[in-house]
Amino acid sequence: MKKYAIGIDIGGTKISMVLGTSWEEILTCLEIPTQTGANTKSCIKELVSNLCGLVQTAGISKKKILGIGVGIPGAVNAQKGLVPRSPNLPGWNNLPLVKVLSKATGLPVRLANDANAAALGESLFGAGKNSRNFIYITVSTGIGGGIIIDGKLYEGSGFVAGEIGHMSIVPEGRRCNCGQKGCLEAYASGTAIGNFVRERMTRNNTTIWKFLPGNKRFNARQVGMAAREGDKLSIEAYRQAGYYFGIGIANLLNIINPEKVVIGGGVLKSAHKIFWETMIKSTKQHAWPEAFRTVRIVRSQLKGHVGDLGALALVFKNQ
Repeated sequence: MKKYAIGIDIGGTKISMVLGTSWEEILTCLEIPTQTGANTKSCIKELVSNLCGLVQTAGISKKKILGIGVGIPGAVNAQKGLVPRSPNLPGWNNLPLVKVLSKATGLPVRLANDANAAALGESLFGAGKNSRNFIYITVSTGIGGGIIIDGKLYEGSGFVAGEIGHMSIVPEGRRCNCGQKGCLEAYASGTAIGNFVRERMTRNNTTIWKFLPGNKRFNARQVGMAAREGDKLSIEAYRQAGYYFGIGIANLLNIINPEKVVIGGGVLKSAHKIFWETMIKSTKQHAWPEAFRTVRIVRSQLKGHVGDLGALALVFKNQ
């Protein structure tokens, strides 16, 4: 029997809302811009208003909707229903989001870190569907992750389990945006890939200039475009990122020994093939042979819908 739920994926620039089913159908969706700081309250008002419109557009009775799932970046206290700290969403800190949305809609609300929600989405709808123990990793502007153990999301005692991007890879290494040094995110994220090229580029050692937007700023997507045309500096950036990413995965294999690692995120869309190839070699080099032999490292099947389906999974996996 079909079940219905609302999923809300809150990002740094936009908020996506969907009404979907337990059969991976998205019946209706809409987006609004994310507002932060002094505009946070007005953003929440707009969010609530659009939620009501979402239900009306779908033509589904609210009685048939099991609840609302919300994925949001940062440390999430699922028990208290708030976000104690979200560096990319100033103004949302300590906001009692579950209470606000539940009161406004009359529906139960489940809140989780966005990468944790994505892990549940992969567990219910994607590459982790038939796996009891797996790790989901997203490689984008930063690096995040979610851990599924015995079919259930593991959030940790302080609700920060799965912060894969902030494991230490190089002691006293590059400064990470979190304030620490040597984090995986500082070596293998889209930001790190862009920084690698930016710090080493000259007019004579790269062709990335022709891919730059008008403002002369660039990210991993432009590095990927240059790499696919044979730009040596860009290819080296992906090779380095893949090497360190492999060390991070090897650490996870040695500690958790999952049956599968599912990798998603925007960086994979534009990455040169050397990123994946080097990551596999590095993982094998640094992991215990038994851990590497028993794991499958695969790409996400949900791709651009992982945030929406992850938010829906928060409801369906908790029925």
